[in-house]
Amino acid sequence: MDDKIILICAVGRSGSTTLELILNTIPNSNICGENNGAINHLLEFYKSIKYTHNMVQNEFKDFSSEEKKNLSKIFGKGKKPAWFNTFEFDEIKKSIQNTIITMFKKKDSTKVWGFKEIRYDGKLELLKEFRELFPQTKVVLNVRENQQKQANSSWFKKDPNALQKIQNQTRNIVEFNKANKDFCFLNTLERMYSKRHMENLFAFLDCSQHYDEDKIKTILMNTRES
Repeated sequence: MDDKIILICAVGRSGSTTLELILNTIPNSNICGENNGAINHLLEFYKSIKYTHNMVQNEFKDFSSEEKKNLSKIFGKGKKPAWFNTFEFDEIKKSIQNTIITMFKKKDSTKVWGFKEIRYDGKLELLKEFRELFPQTKVVLNVRENQQKQANSSWFKKDPNALQKIQNQTRNIVEFNKANKDFCFLNTLERMYSKRHMENLFAFLDCSQHYDEDKIKTILMNTRES
């Protein structure tokens, strides 16, 4: 698959919806909104299935491929079948990939797709699981420089611990970016108003030819974050 896949990983109230709109100015794109962490659950499943597959291979390494799927033969040779499984890992992996493609590639002409999410709960490493499934994936990490204003906006203002939560999430994202610059780009709400920064973002996504300053200006004028 030669599609471009873009994930927006963000702290809440950091302008990620605005960024979603901006990235959807790319022709033949479908960058979706949040999915309540559904993809994260799927990635957790993938991670567990990988672990299970490795355990099966290790536990029954002295058995042939067919014997590994035969409970009687395993038990008959005195081996405890605690990790006995009959699934084909490659088939499960393909099924997970197809589920994700079905969610976000709405038609054959869609060549740029992905989604945004704010619900990582300290599990940013799941982005690496996604990259195993789709190695071409690029991640835009989105935070906000004015954290005090962020903490006083929308649902955050009802949480007395909002600022601390925002600071922790932002720190985690910044650190993740430092360690994974080969596929991550750090963006902020404030920098979206910088032409040079946005040109750099589109270049990172290999979409320089689709940078449209006028469209981006219109979006920014109509979606100012409180």
